[in-house]
Amino acid sequence: MLILSVLGLSTMIACSSSWLDIKPDQSLVVPKSVVDYQAWVDNTSKFNNSSSFGNMEVSADNLYVPDATFNGLSSAAARNMYTWAKGNDDFYEGEGSASWSDAYDKLLQVNVIIEGIDKVERASDPTGWDNVKGSALFYRAFYHYALLAEFCGAYDEADPLGIPLRSTANVNDKMQRSSLKQSYEYVLSDLDAAAKLLPLAPANKLRPSRLAAWAMSSRIYLAMSNYTAALQYAQMCLSSNDQLLDYNSLNVSANFPFDRFNKEVILSVYIANPAILSQNNHVIDSTLYDSYRADDLRRQLFFRINAGLPRFKGGYFGVANCFVGLAADEVYLNASECLLRTGQLEEAENLFNKLMATRWKTGKYVPVSFNDQATALKIVLEERRKSLLFRCLRLTDIKRLNKSTDQEVTMRRKLNGNEIVLSPNDPKYILPIPQKELLLNPMNQNPR
Repeated sequence: MLILSVLGLSTMIACSSSWLDIKPDQSLVVPKSVVDYQAWVDNTSKFNNSSSFGNMEVSADNLYVPDATFNGLSSAAARNMYTWAKGNDDFYEGEGSASWSDAYDKLLQVNVIIEGIDKVERASDPTGWDNVKGSALFYRAFYHYALLAEFCGAYDEADPLGIPLRSTANVNDKMQRSSLKQSYEYVLSDLDAAAKLLPLAPANKLRPSRLAAWAMSSRIYLAMSNYTAALQYAQMCLSSNDQLLDYNSLNVSANFPFDRFNKEVILSVYIANPAILSQNNHVIDSTLYDSYRADDLRRQLFFRINAGLPRFKGGYFGVANCFVGLAADEVYLNASECLLRTGQLEEAENLFNKLMATRWKTGKYVPVSFNDQATALKIVLEERRKSLLFRCLRLTDIKRLNKSTDQEVTMRRKLNGNEIVLSPNDPKYILPIPQKELLLNPMNQNPR
């Protein structure tokens, strides 16, 4: 829920710094210095670990769940999520939405940090002050966007149904939905402000940076189909750091081949995987799995065969949890697509081939030529799906692609002898707001 007590807030924070030790009196744990606020914003168990995003992977088309597994799921909300069930009032069946509550919990905390650091004299530690304020602004944008991606449709300036924007730490504020345009503008404004405060590269990859703000801006502008702006931010990011990980350097036989802080990672954020995403429950879509050729190292690095079926092994978080942070490979793919869409085929070809050569066995990758925009775009979009698997980005991509008549995606599930079809632009792409939230803060529900 949006309404949280400040006392409750203090008990949810866990950090090694002494001022954050759990105490019964909230007045005893009020931070007073830049160092205090930096300790708060460095709480990786809070800001780098999320319960948001996962529903977007469950609702997309990269996986399926066998009938027996589906029928044995204990969560009714998970079954509704997977089957794109209709209905709002009973969609979560009393369970609520972890995505919604987790994001707004984080937003409440970052607003406390923003309002608190503004009361600290910047001159006492200008660099540290800027890092705290910039980090909090970044996270406010990051988690507002998580809500936009899950609870809103593809970007449309005329759409009145954005999200409630949490802009203050006042827990008594009544929340109303802003328009979609207003919501996106607010998020992008926070990212722009964060980029002006943050260092180019962070002290470690658990901290936001200017690179992270640029990469996130590129992600959001791409979701808006603003290809010029998405390209601009992607190029800003790559001009400062275009390092790629050579997949030939990895052990394909390892249980988890990727290092959590490998050279491509810009900001490490992961999710607590929903039950459907566990390695024992999901199966990778067979057409998707078969699209990885034998010499494509992703086939072995991303997947393991379990009970004769391909399952996702794990990605850039280093274990099975989904990586939902920011990494250079996504930025390369953003830039490649945007270059194509703005008619810069040669530049797109060069950038795309540079990335793909690092994904295949040495000497086995055959560079592609981009002579036709439509054909080239199809190739880049296919590789985007294959490279960013289980990053919880696929559903957002489908939403924006479905706005175009020549790139629409129809999703299908086969379950218990029936076929379930989700047509392009169906309102069920958008998850409903939890009913208990509407009781506290009356607002328009998503049509479904």
